[in-house]
Amino acid sequence: MQTPLGELAGLDLSDHDLCQRILALDKHRLAEGLVVESLFDQYLDAFPRKDEDVPVLIDADTAIARNPGRDVSYAFVWDRGSAKGLGRYLRALGSRYSAWLVRFDEIMHDFVAARTEEGRRASDWSPLHDIARSLSGLQTARDVGVDRSVRDTRRINQSFWGYLSAHYGNDLGRRVVLPRLFMNFGIQPWFRYVWNIDRIYLQGDQLWHLEIKHKYPMQGNPLTFGLNDGELRLIGDLARCGLRSLHTIIVKPRWNKETSSMLLTNDMSARAAAAVIGREISAEDARQALSQRAGLSGADTSFSGRSSLVYRSLPASGFSSFGTLGMPYIEVAGRIDDFMRGRQTERVTDGWLRALRQDV
Repeated sequence: MQTPLGELAGLDLSDHDLCQRILALDKHRLAEGLVVESLFDQYLDAFPRKDEDVPVLIDADTAIARNPGRDVSYAFVWDRGSAKGLGRYLRALGSRYSAWLVRFDEIMHDFVAARTEEGRRASDWSPLHDIARSLSGLQTARDVGVDRSVRDTRRINQSFWGYLSAHYGNDLGRRVVLPRLFMNFGIQPWFRYVWNIDRIYLQGDQLWHLEIKHKYPMQGNPLTFGLNDGELRLIGDLARCGLRSLHTIIVKPRWNKETSSMLLTNDMSARAAAAVIGREISAEDARQALSQRAGLSGADTSFSGRSSLVYRSLPASGFSSFGTLGMPYIEVAGRIDDFMRGRQTERVTDGWLRALRQDV
């Protein structure tokens, strides 16, 4: 698989300097998002173990992809060693998508893929590059470069050297950089529309899609959070596959684009003021949201940083409160677990979010 820094097979992902150069090809918001996801994962790792049907992570990265004018959408599921739930997940996706299982071949040092049927591999392994090109209908790869205006080197370096490098250590290449290479250069060059599914959990017999965002509300009365049309349609499609979607947000304590997420790693007052909230979005919720008046986001929200996205607004009061980053992580994890089990949780209020805001 080709990358801007050479063939994947020739990249030494144990070299953190090289890993930084790879992540620097992305938006600085992506690098900051990786920090936030890492913080949030520590809550998910602390789900209470005393109850039955503890949510179990399906260790996989998923890309949903399609091209204009083609009837089929594809689900590329990179299995990173899931012990439980992978077959069920592939079977669910296969009800609506053409589902492909992806593995990283340690000998070839490259991605390979195989078609699936009923949750099982149904073809021989082939290089992902060849499969994606064939399915896309394209002869040459698309340009997937990210505009320099959304690649702030200082903020990327803060996220990378200030947190990611030390936190992941020897696992940095495998857990952080390879997933970006998979999405950005394995899938994105061949498809116009690509969505990443953050995390999938199996709770008993129920599959959950957990999405993690780090942003601040749009000011007004009431306070709202935006969700773009592509994400809403994806959630609707996943619901039709039998998945429930939990949309979670770590609310920035400073309501501006200039403040880096690194503030949450080195400022205790900021952690105490960073609300952790979430809500389930059903197929009907997505449908209703898509029928509302649309807004147009800035170019910094798109993959390339060169185009705008259409979004819809969700009221903050429709979310449940799981606490703040400053609370004991076991307590926050317990509230998320309660929510997923259908237990009563405290609702978010505009007054609470405004009281937590620090830049006023």
